[in-house]
Amino acid sequence: MRSLEFILSLRPAIPFSAERGKTAPPSNGEVKRWLMNGAVHINGRRMGPDDVISDDVASLVFFPNSTRRTTVI
Repeated sequence: MRSLEFILSLRPAIPFSAERGKTAPPSNGEVKRWLMNGAVHINGRRMGPDDVISDDVASLVFFPNSTRRTTVI
């Protein structure tokens, strides 16, 4: 499974959108930009939108370099 598909399948557990307000889920394009900018790490590895991940995901971190928005699932 590609990383973009995996993260989109986790809705509504993923962080809220910064672009559309703090009550709306992120759009597909916003999640893709997160992946392209390195804002998502899966199993301790930076993932791109087309990277293939295994079925065993031990950690999922959104915004690992942020002091306010870091989210660990």
